[in-house]
Amino acid sequence: MHPTLRLSAGYADKSPHLRDEVKILQRALVGWGFDVTPDGQFGPGTERAVRSFQRRQGLVPDDGIVGPRTWEALLQKKATPVGTSVRDTPIITGSECFPLSKLPTVNWTSSPRSFGSRRSGGTRAHAGCDLYASLGTWIHAIADGEVIQGPYPFYCETYALEVHHGSFLIRYGEIQRFTTVKAGDKVKAGQRIAKVGHLVGIKVPSDMLHLEMYKGNLSGALTQRSGGAKTADGAAFQRRADLMDPTQHLHRWASNLPHD
Repeated sequence: MHPTLRLSAGYADKSPHLRDEVKILQRALVGWGFDVTPDGQFGPGTERAVRSFQRRQGLVPDDGIVGPRTWEALLQKKATPVGTSVRDTPIITGSECFPLSKLPTVNWTSSPRSFGSRRSGGTRAHAGCDLYASLGTWIHAIADGEVIQGPYPFYCETYALEVHHGSFLIRYGEIQRFTTVKAGDKVKAGQRIAKVGHLVGIKVPSDMLHLEMYKGNLSGALTQRSGGAKTADGAAFQRRADLMDPTQHLHRWASNLPHD
């Protein structure tokens, strides 16, 4: 039987005797795909993850307090956290593949998920395609390549990796902080490199892979608040000028799914 845990549990000045129990909680959250550090301290980040887990499981109230029902739901699944038992070269056919092992249940060609769909009242254009997937879903390298940036902070408390795949560059965005690769690492097509993250503080579907594609023939930061790529009618993508539309490439890659 695990004790009831709440904010501040495990802190040295509150309840240091609960540190091991808090670590069990945090490791269970990681197993469910949440981006928390098993440090034995029940801080605001752990509380947010617990609330989100409770909402997803239909637990009432979703108060961030870990009682018997929340413990039971948490421990019914043992998922593999990022960084363990990672297959370096998953079996795929061909030189390029889709970044997820299953196709999203909704398309990436309709707004607001599609490339070029409007943001900020129409003044900004969406710079990638959003592939909706469950929190913690494995993300795979589309092709052989090298990680050139990341993981680094991206949007709404998610992270991003930039991988140069030879003839193009991909930014894998809105992922979790803990990845299996980092800048300088080589990757193989189909290799598991990251997990789908969770956007914090927004009221729309918030678990996805945000995928941006670039020619890779320019240098500098991919995000550029002024200048850079624009739509035909002048809406700014706020991205580097070599930005590409990944839509048709995703259609092609969809016929070659990697294995988790």
